[in-house]
Amino acid sequence: MIDPQQTARQQLRADEHLYWAGVSDPGKLFSGRDAFLVPFSLFWAGFVGFGLVESLRQGTLGVAVVIPFVLSIVGLHLVFGRFLVKAHRKRTTVYAVTNRRALVITPRGTRDVPVGRTDRTTTWDRGRRHCSVEWNNGDPHGVTALFGGAAATRIYANTGLDGLFGPQVFAFWDVRDGDELVRELDRASG
Repeated sequence: MIDPQQTARQQLRADEHLYWAGVSDPGKLFSGRDAFLVPFSLFWAGFVGFGLVESLRQGTLGVAVVIPFVLSIVGLHLVFGRFLVKAHRKRTTVYAVTNRRALVITPRGTRDVPVGRTDRTTTWDRGRRHCSVEWNNGDPHGVTALFGGAAATRIYANTGLDGLFGPQVFAFWDVRDGDELVRELDRASG
């Protein structure tokens, strides 16, 4: 298990003070976005799986089998793999708030934003047990807006598919001690 305080302290700059450090709740794998993604992924996997089985039954070879096979692998990721990705991220990501920055610390590196930014949105789940804080990444332009950008980034955020269609949203996802997190964000940005 990761020690969020220790991990965050390793990222501090000389003039920084740690106000809060925490992790995402590893037990919370579903979000509101799954209301669409779960039925869609089951439909996708069933449709493509049926096509693959039919191609094999008819003895078809070549592209007629390769394409449904590849799409079946995508379907398996949609149904199962994305939850494994999400669980891994929840086990290995630490969130931190200092007097200067908000940080997302992963084994692949650290991302940060100035803590004084006011373009953040805080959401709570129904029972106010989990809090998520998202920072606005700005409006996309050009090809990025057409083939991904902020819209695609937000659609897939916190689903296990985020990061496939562009950069991940800078956010703290499914934090249990949300009251403390919000209090420290307000104190740091005040």
